[in-house]
Amino acid sequence: MSGLPEITREYFEILVVRELRKAGFEVTDPRVHRRTELPEPERGFLLEMRAWLTRGDWRQRALIACRRQEGAIGREPVEQLAGRLAAAEAGVGLMFTPAELAPEALAAGEERGVALLRLVDARTAYDTGGWGSPGHYPSWLPAYLVQLVDRGGTRLLEAGGAALIVNSLTEAPHG
Repeated sequence: MSGLPEITREYFEILVVRELRKAGFEVTDPRVHRRTELPEPERGFLLEMRAWLTRGDWRQRALIACRRQEGAIGREPVEQLAGRLAAAEAGVGLMFTPAELAPEALAAGEERGVALLRLVDARTAYDTGGWGSPGHYPSWLPAYLVQLVDRGGTRLLEAGGAALIVNSLTEAPHG
């Protein structure tokens, strides 16, 4: 991914809100909930935001994990996010990451109702998506695009694609 902007905490916040709005969510009151550095071997960071997501009659407070790390994401980070929903007063969890997602992370996401979204190089996605001539990019193409990832495969998050995310979420029990 050479030539791409570095994914800093600030860039991640902007990108996530942009992508959720592009998908068709109304995103209100986004606030940083927690920041932490990841220890070896991950070498990265975790930024958690809380925000209200609304789409038609569906409205939930979401805990959104922005996780940048070396290596693939396994089951544990997904389980940890699901386990923090109640304390964050959130009904649903989403995890955004540029890292690969291991099969056990996909299983945990499905079991716990956490949406897993991967940041991908937009030029690579464009070249492999059949939208135009490879190597020739429209000026509107951002540096990164987002894919919803689950055991069924990957789907690029496009305008109006909020239903894909909503269908992968499960409300957290409160109590």
